[in-house]
This record gives sequence, structure tokens and C-alpha cells, in this order.
Amino acid sequence: MSPAKSLRARMAETGLVHIMAAHSPFSAILAEEAGFDGLWASGFELSALYGLPDMSLISMTQHLDMLRAIAGRTRLPIVADIDTGYGNAINVIHAITEYERAGASAVVIEDKTFPKLTSLVADGRQHLLRVEEFQGKIEAAITARSDPDFLVIARTEALIASLGEAEALHRAHAYAEAGADMILIHSKRANPSEIESFSRAWTGSVPLVIVPKRLP
Repeated sequence: MSPAKSLRARMAETGLVHIMAAHSPFSAILAEEAGFDGLWASGFELSALYGLPDMSLISMTQHLDMLRAIAGRTRLPIVADIDTGYGNAINVIHAITEYERAGASAVVIEDKTFPKLTSLVADGRQHLLRVEEFQGKIEAAITARSDPDFLVIARTEALIASLGEAEALHRAHAYAEAGADMILIHSKRANPSEIESFSRAWTGSVPLVIVPKRLP
């Protein structure tokens, strides 16, 4: 069974999987030994490793190199955080091909404009793409994948951009309609109230991904 297929099977079996961020083979080995279900190939952590802010300064080549190194040292499925997909829908098609080849089982693409600014910055510039444009990027990713079990996760930053729950729900439904396998939602609040409210209101047919963190 491929790692991508095993990730889907694990979600179907348990209803909840726990994915740990990693930025090196060593951190991936520790996560596997700790019993996590998968790994998150983190762009934020890789940027930090290079002493850089998380604002699209790390290249796809650098991220792919990290992912290949991790894939060579673990049997866990890897979810690759590819930020905005490195450009438009054409760039996304190229990225999906490369990330599948490098050993990823899934990618997360967010609906910010390129270059993105990390969600962790207080009062930072958080500009989102038009819904229709991001739907095109999701559709491109779905078309580009060769393994039907490879997951395309759409991440909406509507709550991070202070656009409110209604806009977040609108975007999430639109991305699911475009073919996204899962929706990632997170908030800049230090408490889980926005995420809990969104989750209760979510009536879509695809599962949700949440990122447990405290933002400044």
C-alpha cells in the first residue's frame, strides 16, 4: 500500500490523524518514533532553519531537497506545505508533479497572493486571491496528480485575514467544489473559539484540517 493510500485508510479507520511538522530527516525520525500518523514538510520550519522569515524566500528546489531527504528516512506519509503553490495554476501543475515524484502523499496550498507573508506576524499583510482564481489552482492540482490517492488540501486564510466566518465558509465550500480533498482552516486567535465555530458550521462533504498553535 502506498503512503498516500495508507494515509487515506488511516483517516477512514480512525476519523482523526495526527501529523507532526518536520524540517529534517532527524526530526522526521523522532516524529515517527513518537507514534505520529504522518509528517508535515514544513515551509515555516525550513525558513527558520535558514534564518529567514516565512515569506516565500525558500525556493521549491530547497523544499523538495528537504522532502526527498525526509522521504528517504521514514515510512510515514508526508504532507508537503507548498504555500501558494509557487505561482499560478501552471506553477501548481509543475509543483504537483515534482512533489509526487519526491515522495509526498499530499500537498497543502493556501489562498494567499504570492509572495505570501506568514500568518504568525501580528498585523501583517494578508491578501487573498479571488475565489475563482484559487479554484483554478485546486483544479490544476487535481488534474496534475498521477496517484488518485494523493491528497490536495486547500487552505483558506480568511480568518487570518480577518474576513470573518461567513467568508471562510464561502471559500471552503468553493474549494471543495473545485475538487479539494480536505479543507485547512486556522485562526490568529490565541484560543480555539473561531475554529470551533467554523467546525460546527461546516456542512461540506470533505474533512477539515486544523493547525494547533498560538498566534501572537
